[in-house]
Amino acid sequence: FGAAVAILAGLGNQGTTLSAFFWSLATVVLVYLVGQRAPGDRVLNLVLAGMVISSLFTAATSYLKLVADPTNQLPEITYWLLGSLSGTRLARILPAMAAGLLPLFLLRWKLNLLTLGDDEARAMGVNAPRLRFLTVVCATLVTAASIAVSGMIGWVGLVVPHLCRKLVGSNFKVLLPCSMLAGAAF
Repeated sequence: FGAAVAILAGLGNQGTTLSAFFWSLATVVLVYLVGQRAPGDRVLNLVLAGMVISSLFTAATSYLKLVADPTNQLPEITYWLLGSLSGTRLARILPAMAAGLLPLFLLRWKLNLLTLGDDEARAMGVNAPRLRFLTVVCATLVTAASIAVSGMIGWVGLVVPHLCRKLVGSNFKVLLPCSMLAGAAF
């Protein structure tokens, strides 16, 4: 959505990247706020809020494609949505990637404790809600930076970690680095 807005506004490549990055972060904040305010199971609410907000932004992007100039803007939006690494500059995303990957890498051993539940994690000295929030923020930074420069290369974030889990197991000490490397290679 953010990239489509920037393309319609004629902001150029850097404007498209910044708009896509900003709207990616804004979307996650919106999903988090909606998921936290709904009554009931927080994890389920977060997933459902993500699906609703995703549908909303997909519809908004479809509308932007509808009103886009069919000779210039529509092909550019469509090409961006397909995803491409041509013209990607690592320097543009390196700070956001480092800000997201470094804490995840350093805290990867604590992520295993989140699978035990909040009470067990607290007994091990880990503040589970804070760690969960930090994990979402860091993963959002990495994902937003990746999408901002390459477009929507779909399913990489869903498929690659599960393939890595099959290869190396569920221990985040090994799974996280494996997923980082395999996702980048893919």
